[in-house]
Amino acid sequence: MKVPTLHTGKDNFWRRRDPRVKWALFFIFILLIYLAPDWRWMAAASLAGFFIALTAQAPVGWLLLMLMIQIPNVTGLVIIPMLGSEFTFNDEFRFGLHMGFGWIAAILIGISLFSTMDVDELVSGLRGIGLPKQLAFVVGYAFVLVYLSFTDLSRIYDSMRLKGLELSWRQPIVSGRNLLTMFIPALITIVRRGGTMATALEARGSSAQNSIQRPAKRLDIADILVLGCGLASLIAAIIL
Repeated sequence: MKVPTLHTGKDNFWRRRDPRVKWALFFIFILLIYLAPDWRWMAAASLAGFFIALTAQAPVGWLLLMLMIQIPNVTGLVIIPMLGSEFTFNDEFRFGLHMGFGWIAAILIGISLFSTMDVDELVSGLRGIGLPKQLAFVVGYAFVLVYLSFTDLSRIYDSMRLKGLELSWRQPIVSGRNLLTMFIPALITIVRRGGTMATALEARGSSAQNSIQRPAKRLDIADILVLGCGLASLIAAIIL
């Protein structure tokens, strides 16, 4: 089983943007979810996220996985109220639309921007916008943990398949039992990874204690324009 990583390494407009700008843009959008005055702002943000995903050549598998996770939330907030016999376009439904579109946009924008940064850039970008080095280290550690955990799980699954253990939607009970069989070796493998991952990040200059200080790169015109658009949207949402 091949495990896709979030970072694609593809050269495009967003790949060439400064990591600090990409993190700032992501946090600006998170603020926008709570400060935007209307659900239509989130609908527009979803369209913007779709455009960013296309231009960033974001991994489709990761986008689909994260969007599928939000299906129950969107269903509960939007779909079920619409199917009700006494449906009205009231404030409660508008809030559901606001959050539904907001979560979709957050996934599209977040996955797209993160897919253009490797682990070192993720950490340096957070440090560049003023996040404490300990927290930046934790974020980098988490991304490495996710990548390696998926890889370990795929290897364990492949070895289990050779022994006749399968995971299939057609046999949920058997699949659940087989999943429990995989859980213990997977957990042991992931726990053993902990010290190795921390050592690897420290060797690459991402230590939580003594990070290597690198000179900050100057933002180019495109970086400034992207950041300016994000800040302008946030200011407009606050004013309106």
